[in-house]
Amino acid sequence: MNSIFKTEDLNLKYDENHVLKNINLNIYEKNVTAFIGPSGCGKSTFLRCLNRMNELICGCKITGDIFYDSENISSIDAIKLRTTVGMVFQSPNPFPMSIFDNVAYGLRCQGIKNKATLKEIVIDALRKASLYEEVKDRLKENALSLSGGQQQRLCIARCIAMQPKVILMDEPTSALDPIATLKIEELIFELKNQYTIIIVTHNMQQAARISDYTAFFLLGEIVEYDKTENIFKSPKNKKTEDYITGRFG
Repeated sequence: MNSIFKTEDLNLKYDENHVLKNINLNIYEKNVTAFIGPSGCGKSTFLRCLNRMNELICGCKITGDIFYDSENISSIDAIKLRTTVGMVFQSPNPFPMSIFDNVAYGLRCQGIKNKATLKEIVIDALRKASLYEEVKDRLKENALSLSGGQQQRLCIARCIAMQPKVILMDEPTSALDPIATLKIEELIFELKNQYTIIIVTHNMQQAARISDYTAFFLLGEIVEYDKTENIFKSPKNKKTEDYITGRFG
């Protein structure tokens, strides 16, 4: 199986706070990989390492290596990397503009001006995000008029429009109700046929439902990483078992 990301001896500090400790991990192409663990264990920090977003934080020091498709990400242009490795955040963050313009925004920034081309890509992205049928008659309306779940799917469409290979999701359903959460989970299941998806979640049932691989983080370290079925049914590490059975966390 092809590893799309490979990390070697990755360490990260914010000033003197040692947040990630000797992370070695292979993430496999066109699978859903979930990061679980208690709050503050480093899982979201590690996610942001994969598209170099932590570099934007003052006092952040990173050692070790991360390879994307066998290329060290430190040698990849950051904007190009963040286009290839897109990101969906915890709270929906649509721009205060129309639904259409939200999805077209990044394309226009890349210099795509042709109206027919923009329309084709925007509609395709909205379809892939399972949103088009709900908004096809409202594309000129302000995106802020959408429900929270629709806004999050719009943000996924905005990401898809840039034609990424990988989609990072940082607790994408934590601000949503159960029905909207289910729609996002169904969407993730569909998208993994075309994209590699890496998701941070506090919801262990969600990780068990939607992911192929799961990494359990604790105090900045990866305690265990395996196929999700093995993590939840027969974990090898006592700490993993204690966490997933609710004994701590």
